[in-house]
Amino acid sequence: MSDERYMAIPPSAIVPGAMPEFQIYFRSPQGQYTLWAAEGHKVNSKQLAKLTESSLKEVYVDLDEQFKYEEYLEANLGKILDNPAASVDQKAAIFTKISTNVVKNTFETSFGAGSVGPNSLRRIENLVKNAILFLTETKSLKALADMIGHDYQTYEHATKVLWFSVGFLTDNPSVLEIIEPNYSSFNENEKKDVLHQCGVAALLHDVGKVFIPVEILNKNGPLNEVEWEIMKRHPLTGLAMFVGTDVPDFVRKATMQHHEDFNGRGYPMGLLGLNISILARVLRIIDAFEAMTSRRPYKEAMPPMKALKIMIGNPAHKSGESDPDTEDRDRGMISCFDDDLLRKFILFMGKMKLEE
Repeated sequence: MSDERYMAIPPSAIVPGAMPEFQIYFRSPQGQYTLWAAEGHKVNSKQLAKLTESSLKEVYVDLDEQFKYEEYLEANLGKILDNPAASVDQKAAIFTKISTNVVKNTFETSFGAGSVGPNSLRRIENLVKNAILFLTETKSLKALADMIGHDYQTYEHATKVLWFSVGFLTDNPSVLEIIEPNYSSFNENEKKDVLHQCGVAALLHDVGKVFIPVEILNKNGPLNEVEWEIMKRHPLTGLAMFVGTDVPDFVRKATMQHHEDFNGRGYPMGLLGLNISILARVLRIIDAFEAMTSRRPYKEAMPPMKALKIMIGNPAHKSGESDPDTEDRDRGMISCFDDDLLRKFILFMGKMKLEE
């Protein structure tokens, strides 16, 4: 049997007592694949314990059943993240796979319907709840730090903006108190719901891009004037896609305003300073940082510290000196951000760095 037919998965992704609708295989040292769990067969704790004792780090799924495997992961995500046998890296990888698929599916179905449907919102909210639970219980930012530098794709980008946003807001409850003025008087469940909805905004901030032509989204280089005008429509398109849903106003505003600049030179409305909602100001920072530190077809990922220096205003840029490694677009970021929130974000990133 060829290796190209199989996909390696961690044993920690298998939930004891669950009913996987796909077959699971062993791989021998000689490279032979042997059926371990047949379709519909319950995998119990004793079987998984034997796997652990055998020091096997991977089992395998036939690529023809990849879709079933990914459906299984989403349905059992909470149990997988709660599995003490799984490492932080394994949990982060599984969560990223699931969230990327959910965001991709949400964008695709929203394109067909012209709006974000209730089933998509339910799946998004479930992802956000699990992300918050994972970050809270692991008490580690390593999973976030490991995400820096990966490729920039719309779906992966949305997932990473979610992780950074949830981590940042959890670390800065004072920001949540501004997002929701009654936050301090809320009970714990109500406070969690505010954070959940902020995560929904983070995951869906770019949902309006589903109506941007693929050749513009994936262009290998700067956009021309016409393309740029088309790109600038996506925040308002995203807002329109929430019509008929019950998402809070602060989610709608964040979606519409996440490209507004603190200096009033952003889009689509050219809002200035505190006229921009605070969640949108948070997303503006995280959106820019994640994009700058990701690889693109026409540029390598920028080191995190260099990206932060550009965002706060590198002295060389302020004095007019050129920097051949920095794009004109990035140099123009100075004064785009709320200084107070940017300082908080830098402190948050410092904590992440210490835990690497």
